[in-house]
Amino acid sequence: MIQQLSFVDVLAGVIDLLEKNIDDIPVFDHFEKNQNRPFIHAEIVGLDPVPSKTMWKDKFQIYIHGWADGKQSSQPIFDVVDKIRSAMTEEVQLPEGYDLLLQKPEGAQRILDDEDKTKHVVMGYSLTITYGFKYKI
Repeated sequence: MIQQLSFVDVLAGVIDLLEKNIDDIPVFDHFEKNQNRPFIHAEIVGLDPVPSKTMWKDKFQIYIHGWADGKQSSQPIFDVVDKIRSAMTEEVQLPEGYDLLLQKPEGAQRILDDEDKTKHVVMGYSLTITYGFKYKI
């Protein structure tokens, strides 16, 4: 049976990859407002089918947020950006039966200055995943 991959499995794969490669910064899929900085938060913001004559494919759009103290300089947030970028050079692991065709960085979407002098970066990634071949009977 052909079954589309769950958001939960994709997000879990991304979070596992970040946690495996970034030892000194916690990674969450949800966080409290008063969470200690620095930390990383991952979310899926979109899912689009990818047209193909031969395969069932979906493109998952992911935002990875990084927060760091920005009172003295921007260096802490740049360190978070470098750690996220480095971690995401490895392939996200998926459940059996699903293949990652493309893992593409979409760049730093923006770096924001929050009211409490916290720096917040939003980095985009897209994952194109296949989950079966199309064929005629």
